[in-house]
Amino acid sequence: MAINLVLLFLLSANLSAPVQAPLPTTTRTAVVTVTTPTYDTDIEIDGRPITGSGTSRTFETPPLAPGRTFQYNVVAKWAPNTYTKMSRAKVVHVRAGDRFQIDLSVDDPSDRVTVMYVPTPDFVVDAMVKLAGITTSDVTYEPGVGDARITIAAVRGGARRAVGIDLDPQRVEESRANVNAAGLADKIDIRLGDALEQPDLAAMTVVFLYMGDHFNMLIRPYLWKQLPIGARVVSHRFLMGDWKPDRTVSLEDEYGLSYEVHLWTITEAIKKANRPKGE
Repeated sequence: MAINLVLLFLLSANLSAPVQAPLPTTTRTAVVTVTTPTYDTDIEIDGRPITGSGTSRTFETPPLAPGRTFQYNVVAKWAPNTYTKMSRAKVVHVRAGDRFQIDLSVDDPSDRVTVMYVPTPDFVVDAMVKLAGITTSDVTYEPGVGDARITIAAVRGGARRAVGIDLDPQRVEESRANVNAAGLADKIDIRLGDALEQPDLAAMTVVFLYMGDHFNMLIRPYLWKQLPIGARVVSHRFLMGDWKPDRTVSLEDEYGLSYEVHLWTITEAIKKANRPKGE
């Protein structure tokens, strides 16, 4: 009798235990569709080029294990004009069987720009320094410093100190050599790096630009947020979207070619109107 009771107890316990379904073991792929900025944009996923053209590209992952999340780094690279190269990146997380869409056609603060080096004519340099109204209290900043001719001219024009930055090691080497030759190494700091990752604008009172419309739009939020009231921004040729310049100077060279230099001033109204929400 006792044995029968034990068997009955064991059987009832077994019947009441939850039944666990076996974990799926079949792998499946995921499909990522990318909307691109231009027809001929190059797309890389985890550093691997994806072939094709057009404003929509599709990437199918290798078979993925179920129940896990996988990360892919998607990068778009394109040239909006002959002197500018752009890159835009997003990280996507997918699971087996997913169909995922990402839009890389929309401007993003994380965009990065490489601009072909084109020297600024000396008479334009002089006009930029003059338009900036350089004083002995100014600290100037020049992204894409090139050969440092604008920065050197600003310090010779009276600026107390200057910083120039460039992505290209060759340009940085050339700039430093020119600064040393000018005897201004104690006043000018030339850096290697991305100006959008090292804005360092809080102490700057003048920013010189000859970097293209795309770069100007990317650095614009930094200018509004970090520059002090009264700081000036001077750009050769290129504008700032709907931020209208306070003044534009038109120039002409000996061959009749036209040039423009634009000036903006940071005001309390500008900073207030463009202050990020919540600040």
